[in-house]
Amino acid sequence: MDHDEIVQSRYADANSDKKAQDESITFAEAFIAITNIVFAYSFAVCQFSFMDEMHTPKDYVKSIWALGIIEIFIYTLTGALIYAFVGQEVRSPALLSAGPTVSKVAFGVALPVIFISGSINTTVVGRYIHGRMYKDSIVRYINTKMGWITWLALITVITVIAWIIAEAIPFFSELLSISSSLFISGFTFYFPAIMWFMLIKEGKWNAKENLLKSAGNGLAFVIGIVVLVCGTYASIEEINLKFRNGTVSSPFSCAPLA
Repeated sequence: MDHDEIVQSRYADANSDKKAQDESITFAEAFIAITNIVFAYSFAVCQFSFMDEMHTPKDYVKSIWALGIIEIFIYTLTGALIYAFVGQEVRSPALLSAGPTVSKVAFGVALPVIFISGSINTTVVGRYIHGRMYKDSIVRYINTKMGWITWLALITVITVIAWIIAEAIPFFSELLSISSSLFISGFTFYFPAIMWFMLIKEGKWNAKENLLKSAGNGLAFVIGIVVLVCGTYASIEEINLKFRNGTVSSPFSCAPLA
């Protein structure tokens, strides 16, 4: 490489760096990213269905700690490695950043896990509804004719509803965002805070022994409400923008994953 090529290369790199620095994101785009992170903690939704059937519900806390620590480690390591090798142009889902061929192979390998993770969420919702429908009946244990009929009907309805929602919002990040905003913000943040203040708290909230827990739960409540309000706004704003920009022509149509 001669002197002129070196100069041109450095000039191009400098312009590229300046362009990257000049690029700014909107509030909606920034909050979409935040709610996508919140989605990582959606395991809290499973708490009620699992604890309801446990012999010792307090043991579920051990699972929460184990899962939370392992998940944070894996997600942080994975995100850091992807950003280190791909940079700010990483796509969503991140597997698409590996290129057309490799991403197809990766999705093929991941397909069983995708089905399993989806079925877990379906089962959790179905089990909660089924348990409430037959709270004081033997049918709640499913292993009866009526139990199986109700269970299969519930799973079918939940799956169809999930499919309709996924097709009506054909944008991956925004779909995760609106799920985080409407549901995970509650189950992970403000519902537990409300439960502590209303049901679990012993004594006054401002008692010396409760001050730290009160502050922590108060902060969790505020975070949950902010995610609920700002996240819902950001999701709607970005979905409308992408429809206006023609990323997809309409719901129930194919959209490029990006």
